[in-house]
Amino acid sequence: MKLKLWPFSRQPHEPLPTIPARTRFIRTDSVGKGDLRIRSTLCRLGRSPNNDFRFDNDSVSSRHAEVHYLPDGSFQICDLGSTNGTWVNGQRIQNQLLKNGDVVELGEVRLHFRVGD
Repeated sequence: MKLKLWPFSRQPHEPLPTIPARTRFIRTDSVGKGDLRIRSTLCRLGRSPNNDFRFDNDSVSSRHAEVHYLPDGSFQICDLGSTNGTWVNGQRIQNQLLKNGDVVELGEVRLHFRVGD
């Protein structure tokens, strides 16, 4: 799979980018799941326990998607060949830049992407 906006390689002396405060997904498909804070430049989503965000739902693949924080300060979500697909604002995607307020669906799991307050 070729990603057109893959993160650029970093020089060894360059510091890691800082994720904007309060960058998160708000889970809205299930009551009481709350905020899922994005804390690193790579965030893995799926059903497997080794993901950053684990969803105990059979409609979510073991390794469903990844969110990358890009050097230009934007976020990109990439589907990892999941069975039920990754959807952003009702459109099935392979990779997509995320904007504040976007609705992301991984199978039956619904997440609202938020940056800042």
